[in-house]
Amino acid sequence: MGILPLVLCSCSGQPASLPWDLPAISGWEHQGGLVFIHTESSLYSLPCSPTEMEVADPTYHWVQDRAAPKLFSVTKEGHLLFQHFQAGDSGKYSCTISYMKHGVPVSQTFHYSIFGYHVLGGLDAVLLFHSKLCEDERTKRFLWVLQDKLRQLEIEQHCKLQLTATFCFPSLNNPSDEFIIQVQLEVSLFGPHWDKHCNSQDMEMVTDCYRKTVRHNL
Repeated sequence: MGILPLVLCSCSGQPASLPWDLPAISGWEHQGGLVFIHTESSLYSLPCSPTEMEVADPTYHWVQDRAAPKLFSVTKEGHLLFQHFQAGDSGKYSCTISYMKHGVPVSQTFHYSIFGYHVLGGLDAVLLFHSKLCEDERTKRFLWVLQDKLRQLEIEQHCKLQLTATFCFPSLNNPSDEFIIQVQLEVSLFGPHWDKHCNSQDMEMVTDCYRKTVRHNL
């Protein structure tokens, strides 16, 4: 099983302070923000600026570098919200924060490169159950109950379980009186929303949360 390592980076650098001899409009461009988002994240919030900015009455404007226009969900704090991030949401994004300082309109633009990723890796698991009968209908009912239990496990562990094959055959110990139901599963340790508890603006905390979640899922 392979695990894709996660690296998170944020924009660096503090905005320069305004000089007193301001032009009519002042603006800064901030480049180089890399953001990695899991492709099945249920909710991801990206701030307009990588650092906390205390300014009066700011306005925010998000754009994406793509031909087709897209509507964004933005919080009052200027955070861009991805409700269900998909690989197609990857791309270059820019956010401009505008405000007044000393009576002069000021704007700062932050650029992000957002990449959707998916952690690959899985296990093949085999479950063996003892049965007194090997009837098709009885086995189907048993598998239905088993799948229901597995769905509960998926929710609790944020994993993904897929039945790939089932077999029913006489047991070697008592072939006339006992049967074995063999169930083969493909287990993905990184199912939907496995990283939903890792949403934070502190990149160090996010990375640590991912590591703990991966260890827990394993």
